Order: sequence, then structure tokens, then C-alpha cells
Amino acid sequence: MSTSLRSLTAFLFFAVVLFAGASVASTSVPLTITLRPAVPDSAQRVPYVDVTLTYSTPPIVASQSFLKMPLVTSNVETVAKTIQALSVNDASGPVPVTVKDDPEGGEVRYRHWLSSRATRGTLTVDYRAPISNVAAPRGAAPPLELRSDSAAFSGAGETFLLLPEADSSQITFQPVNIRWNLSDMGPGAVAISSFGKGDVTTSGSKDLQSLQSCFFMAGKVELYPQTPPATGFFSAWHGSAPFDLRELMISEEKLYAFYRKFFKRPATAPYGVFLRANPVNAGGGVELAGSFVATFGPKTELDDLKITLAHEMLHTFVGALDKPAGLLSSWFSEGMAVYYARMLALRAGQITPAQLLKDLNTTAGRYYTDALIATPNDEIPAHFWADTRIRVLPYDRGSMYFAVVDGEVRAASGGKRSLDYLLLALLERPRQKLPVDEDAWVKQVTKDLGEKGKTEFEAMLSGAIQLPTAGGFGPCFTRTTKMLRRYELGFEPKVLTEPQRVIRGLLPGSAAERAGIRNGDEITQPVPQDAIQGDQDGVLTLKLLREGKPLEISYIPRGETVEAYQWIRVGNVPDTACVY
Repeated sequence: MSTSLRSLTAFLFFAVVLFAGASVASTSVPLTITLRPAVPDSAQRVPYVDVTLTYSTPPIVASQSFLKMPLVTSNVETVAKTIQALSVNDASGPVPVTVKDDPEGGEVRYRHWLSSRATRGTLTVDYRAPISNVAAPRGAAPPLELRSDSAAFSGAGETFLLLPEADSSQITFQPVNIRWNLSDMGPGAVAISSFGKGDVTTSGSKDLQSLQSCFFMAGKVELYPQTPPATGFFSAWHGSAPFDLRELMISEEKLYAFYRKFFKRPATAPYGVFLRANPVNAGGGVELAGSFVATFGPKTELDDLKITLAHEMLHTFVGALDKPAGLLSSWFSEGMAVYYARMLALRAGQITPAQLLKDLNTTAGRYYTDALIATPNDEIPAHFWADTRIRVLPYDRGSMYFAVVDGEVRAASGGKRSLDYLLLALLERPRQKLPVDEDAWVKQVTKDLGEKGKTEFEAMLSGAIQLPTAGGFGPCFTRTTKMLRRYELGFEPKVLTEPQRVIRGLLPGSAAERAGIRNGDEITQPVPQDAIQGDQDGVLTLKLLREGKPLEISYIPRGETVEAYQWIRVGNVPDTACVY
């Protein structure tokens, strides 16, 4: 599954600590970020990146929080607790700092750095960001963390950049200067970020969110094209994939051009596709500001990665609802991405009908066998990271809901309209200075389907099962049923997200118990689940520690057999007639 979770949870908001009753006019200040990666070690891993942040700021009073970094973002642990050699200086010299962590609870927790005295003039912040390369300890997570292999490193800004604590409505940065010092990396080293190749001075103002959503990569990096354009598509990657990434990126560039035409979006800035290996959840990805990251592993299938790339790229064009924010509206952002990734990729000639069918049935099989299929939308945020069966619902339920709407709009309009019309009308609203929120969607779907549109939407949010028509994915496919087994981990799912993964709540008679797993066993390596949940024959392998002795147990995490919906090919329809 694509863990495109930037659109779900990763947009962060900042607050300036002000005197009571004070008001601050919006201001823009210059900001320079300099990155100096270390020389790769004997295993060709970069052990750390030295960071220098220089910016002007109004005077900071003593004990005021002026820098911060999330401790955990989208289930990814940042370097907030491992930063080394931190020093802050201003016009008067060194500025002693203290730290304070947000209390437990809430979607995002921060570590704050407080000034021990009043500051004066430009601030220079220096520190070292270690690259541990430890597999994500909290289980499923998007590929945001600092990681290194093949004499290169990469990571998203929010996981290693210590940034000013400011409200973006009051403070923006213009220009932002990205500077690279590659002197330790040896000849041939390449540096690139979401803002472009090498040293970059951005045009226009940037807020803190855009800096956190910026992806950085340097070292032995491959590029396509070799000289990235000032605007439009480029790609960068490090590591070895089991297929030709350059050929794949040539194909993705064509899909990007198709998306631009479909969504009527001219290229006004660089658009980067970053790829790297992933030791835990290979094949997943995450959408960022003006770019996205996809991952691969030794067993990643090219067809699956094509769908992931189409999914993540689509986020850039469709985006998320203005409100409700985050996971509460992920039915829209992720559902649209799942539905349109395969449909538009087929229209663009980037995948075949057979590839579309395979992806559709993976989604359908996972959705209709999900034991938690009826979970209401408002319960998803609280359990999103704790249970993969809930984590996939915005993707699966949302995509099936949009297929239902598409079929109903086509029927109501006599084939003159489709979901395309509703989506494109919704995306026109920002040009009219109108919000793109849940109310706007309800208004649009009610306009086309009447009160039924609103009633069905509310039922979807309440957990009603979504079932497209038999021909809901075009003339090449029709719906059928098949007996499939439910995904069943066999023990308490939350265990996999905890710092010490000790099995509890083992289900008697489950495949996990029959394989020999016991309560009290400690899982020593993170466990990916999102992809295997859609694979009826997928084998889950747990590396365990029992009474101080290591062991490895594999099993197929499946439980009861239930009737599920699938789609099959209509034999007398040629591939050329499959576009819908």
C-alpha cells in the first residue's frame, strides 16, 4: 500500500510566542540552510549530516521557545532526541538553550528549544544530525526519515531540520537559500532537493511547511534527466532496484505530462520524484510539497511500483480537503488517489487492463475481507497507526465510494458526465477564491445526484459498505464474488507500533498460535503489514526473541473465509475499448 501519508497527517502548524495582546504584521526574512554530509563509511553509508541554519529574527526574549522539531511525525521518529553538537549564536555571541517536550498525547509532539537570554540580530544554528539507518521502530511509516546507502543519503526536512518556531501567517522566508558542502563526499557527488539541483535560491516566499515538506538527497545519486529543468519533471534516486529506474522515470515523465493536461495545470516549479530502498515497507511512498518519494526493495514488482508512482503523483494535482484536516478527510485524498491512479494510468497508456484489474482486485479483496470494514470515519484517526485494518480504510473505502459516485453520475446524466466532472469542478474552486472542503464536496455531489448524494455520503462516513456496479470500472470488467480469507495478525496489532514489541493477546486457534508464536515473545525487527494485507497468500515472517534465544517464525496471517467481491475480465471486449 502507498503510505502517502503526507496528505493525511504530516502538515504541521507553528505558533509564535508573543506578548499578550500584541499583534504582528506579516513579514518575510531571508533564510539560509547549509548541509554538509559526512564522508561515507566502509559500508558506503553516510553517518551524519552537519546542518547550519542562518536567519534574521525579531529579538527573542529569555525563556521563549524559538526552535522546534517534531519528536514523531507520521509515525516516523525524527532526530530531535539525537541531535549532536548544537550551538546557537547571535550578534552578542553564544546563546545557551534548554529543551522542553510537549506532553504525551495529540497527533504530533514537538521538542522545543528555549533561549536562556534575549537575542540580538541574526541567529546561526549549527548541529549534527546522525543517520542511524535503524529500521523504523514504530512499524508502518512513510519514507521520510534520514537514511543512507550506496554512498548517498536522503530524508525529508521535517525529520532532521531544526526550524524556527513561527506562525506561517506572520513569518515567511524570502529568499530561502539551500547550500551544499559536498567536500567530504568525494568527486562526482551530486546534491538535489525538492527545490532543484545543487545550490538553489528560491523565488517567492516559502513558509515553514514547505521547508519541512522538502526532500533532500546527496552523494552517489542518479538523475533523470541529467540536467533537471527549472520547471517540470525530474527524478533522483540512490541504491539498486530490481529493474531499470531510468526507463521507469521516462514512463513517469509521460504520465506527469498526461496529468498536467487532464488537470489543466501548467508547470510553474520543479516537480521531483525521489526513489530509495526501503527495508521495512518496500513499494510504499509519500507525497510531499512539489515532489514525492517512492521506495523499492529486492522483491518489489515493477507493476506495483507504477501504481504507487501514479498514486503519489496524483496527490500533487488533487491535494487534500481544506477541512476537516488530516485523517478525517483522508477518504477524499487517498480515495481519489487510489481510484484515479489506476484509471488515469490506463487512459495514459502507462498500464494495461490486466495491470488495472490486478490492482483493483487487491484493493477490493483487502476492503471486503476487512474485519473492521464498518469502522466509522471519525474513529479512524485514533487507531490509524495502531491497526493496519483501519489504516487502509481511507484508501479502500474512499476509492470504492468514488467508483459508486462515478457510476451514479454517469447513470443520472445519461453518460454525459462522470466523476471527472465533479472532481474538476471542485478543483476550480480555489481560482474562484472558494474553499475546497467537505461542504464543497457535499454541495457538488448533491447538485448531480440530489439528496441521495448527501445521504450516501453520510452513510459512507458512518461505515456503510461501498459497492460499485458490476460494470463500475468500465466495459472490460464485470463484478463477481469469491471466497477469500480475512487478514488476521493473530495478536494485539498495537504491539507492532510499540518501542518494545512484546506479543500479547494471542488469539487461540489463530494461524499465529498454530505456527508457534507465544505471548511474551519479543519481535526484534519492524513488521510491514499494509501490502501483505491485500495478498491472500502472503507470508509474514517474525524475528523473535524468546527467553533470550532468537528464533524466526513464518505464517500466513489469515482467519475466517468470507464471500468478497472481485472483478473479472469480460472476454469479448478488446483492450482498446477498456478506457473508461
